[in-house]
Amino acid sequence: MGQLISTLIIAFIAGLGVAALIVGARARDRKTTVSPATAVMPAVVVFLLVFSIFAIANSYTIVQAGSVAVVKRLGRVVAVFEPGLNWKIPFIDQTVVYRTQEIVYETSDEPGQSRADYKDIPVDTATSDGQQITARYTVRFRINPQEAANIVNNLGTEAEVVEKLIKQNSRVWVRTLLRNFTANQLYSGDIQEAQEIIRRQLEQDFAKAGVTLVFFGLRQITFSDAYIEAVEKKQIEAENIITKQNLARQAEFEKQRIITEAQAEAERQRLERTGIAQGEAEAIKLRAQAEAEAILLKARAQAEANRLIAQSLTPELINWQAVNVWSGQYPTVLSLDGSGPAYILPGDLFRQPTPTPTPAPTQATP
Repeated sequence: MGQLISTLIIAFIAGLGVAALIVGARARDRKTTVSPATAVMPAVVVFLLVFSIFAIANSYTIVQAGSVAVVKRLGRVVAVFEPGLNWKIPFIDQTVVYRTQEIVYETSDEPGQSRADYKDIPVDTATSDGQQITARYTVRFRINPQEAANIVNNLGTEAEVVEKLIKQNSRVWVRTLLRNFTANQLYSGDIQEAQEIIRRQLEQDFAKAGVTLVFFGLRQITFSDAYIEAVEKKQIEAENIITKQNLARQAEFEKQRIITEAQAEAERQRLERTGIAQGEAEAIKLRAQAEAEAILLKARAQAEANRLIAQSLTPELINWQAVNVWSGQYPTVLSLDGSGPAYILPGDLFRQPTPTPTPAPTQATP
């Protein structure tokens, strides 16, 4: 209705201005009688022309991609326009545009430097053990096109949706649910559990209002300087304890290493002594076996030589050897009857033994 009233006022002023111009022009011409009726018709024409131009301009709306437009007629929702060119009743139908793309709401220390669609300051709260913290988080959400009519009736425009739903619910639940965790749980960086609890709660709230939660993330949780100093001091003490424990373990390891090396050296010396003794015993044994085998081989060789010599000795060879070694002197022997020395003549020395005749076989008498 506001646009209609504004259009009527503009059209009336335009018509009135045209009428005034016509009356003024006629008044300067003294030969022509000035009549108000002569200015009414042009003023009406101008009024209708201006009104028609504004009416035509207000009879359609272009909805951009990634958004929808809810049509309200005299305060009542009558339709939802999809992206593209849509016609409506001029001055009567009003549209409320919603983006159906992802919209980002973010809290940060410097909202002016954030590139989010809607910016806000961080949330201050406390942990279950009384430590003061500041939470910075990001919410990404999307307005469901099918729920646009309900959102208009229940919440209002997109900015009102962010103010009444996204901002209020997220800040309340972040402040409330983080109180269920200790400072140590949140300081250690293990905030996945807290983040998931808040996300589930916001998802339920948004779904009831026709909004889809796309993402919720706790970007940073800041603690007081006193708490950070206390934690760092505690960590330093813990590191010192760990260092001392490591040094003790190293000393124990070094002791065990020395003991092991000493045992290994003693075992080496024992094995070395045992090896030397065993080697000497084995060497003596091998030498004895070698000597015994040498003697045995020598005896076997001598026996074989004696056997071969014995086989090669004949009476003729013996006599020949006796002749070769004879010095020319006759050996003497004592007489058995005491008559003086007796000489063994060469013929006696080299006389061939008389073979014993072999008796003839006796023939049996028939």
